[in-house]
Amino acid sequence: MNKFYSIPVIVLICFACSGCEKVIELDLADSAEAIVIEATMTNSKGPFTVLVSKTSPYFGAKANAAVSGAVVSVRAQNGKPRYFTEALPGTYILEKTTAAVDNWYVVDVTYEGVVYSARSYLHGQVPIVDFSVSYFDGFGFFDSGYKVNTYIRDPEGIDNYYRLKYYINGKVVDDKGEISLYSDKLFDGKVIGLGQRLVVFKETDTLVVELQSIDKATYDYFLTLENIAGTDMIQSASPANPISNFSNGALGYFSAYSFDRKTVIIKEYLKK
Repeated sequence: MNKFYSIPVIVLICFACSGCEKVIELDLADSAEAIVIEATMTNSKGPFTVLVSKTSPYFGAKANAAVSGAVVSVRAQNGKPRYFTEALPGTYILEKTTAAVDNWYVVDVTYEGVVYSARSYLHGQVPIVDFSVSYFDGFGFFDSGYKVNTYIRDPEGIDNYYRLKYYINGKVVDDKGEISLYSDKLFDGKVIGLGQRLVVFKETDTLVVELQSIDKATYDYFLTLENIAGTDMIQSASPANPISNFSNGALGYFSAYSFDRKTVIIKEYLKK
């Protein structure tokens, strides 16, 4: 059964490419070229975006090059494919589409006769239930400022994985080498506050917090990416690549996730 549903939504292409997600430049651990695919879909109204590029054949020689002319599709695991349109070189868009939670989805990218496939499970939404705000004095390389704990009630008996993203004035907060990832291995079924280690906020900030319910493959990808980003690259001539869920040697990831967003006005919380 096809799990997609058409919805009457007008979407501007520029919104899909507006930079809410930072394009990840990946370098190979050896001298071979490789396809890099970054694909996301959510429980919200589209558009969904797939970015396709190719690494340089020499380590660190230049930035990834956009790949035009690929055939890109997504489908429920037992459903019919829906095809993306190339809006810009290497940027493929699927509009007027939504996806159903608790289903597997598959992205296929065909380029130069090779099919690169990845699947991701779209978990149900876990809502944000509350926030707390506290001041951090800072020390050493750590800046002073306000830290925000995001409280959730983790569903019991299910392996859950989360990612937190923060937006100030509509712009995503730079991860600064820290990707806010969490596994419920130690707090299954409990109410828990999820916080950030490095990022701090100002009293005047209006913050949008996005809680993503991701699958394990996405969690593993970003966890290894964070570990690589935190490595002293001078000491490693051949850094490893993040774990990809794409086949045939493609780098990157496909993440189907649900999310909840809520707004935190720092000074309002300080009055409580």
